[in-house]
Amino acid sequence: MELCVICKEKRQKCTQKCVLTPYLYANESEKYACLVKVFSIKNVVRILNEIDPSQRQACVHSLCFEAEARIQDPVYGTVGIIHRLLSRIRHLQVSLKIAHMELAMIKHGQNHQHLLIRSRL
Repeated sequence: MELCVICKEKRQKCTQKCVLTPYLYANESEKYACLVKVFSIKNVVRILNEIDPSQRQACVHSLCFEAEARIQDPVYGTVGIIHRLLSRIRHLQVSLKIAHMELAMIKHGQNHQHLLIRSRL
C-alpha cells in the first residue's frame, strides 16, 4: 500500500481506513502543503468523508486548485482567475467582431473604411 502525504509526514503506516491514500500520494508534497495552509487536513478529511466516494478524486482536485489559487491571490482566489478569463474572452470577442467587419469590408471593396474602425479603438 502506498503512503499518503499525511502518514508520511507523521512517519506512520497508512491504514485501510485512510481516506487520503488514493488522492494525496507521498510524492505530492506541494499539494499537501497548499491544502494544509488553506483548508487544514482535518477539514479536507471531513469533506471527503461527507461526499460519495465516486466524487472524491474530483473533490481533491478542486480543493487543490482552489488552495493554489488562494495562495497565489489571497483576496480573490479562483474568482480572480474567472474574472481575468472573462475579461480576456470579452476582449477577444471584440477583436473577433472587428476582424469580421474588416473582412466584410475588404470583400466588398470598402478598404478605405478599415482605418476608421481601427481608430475608434
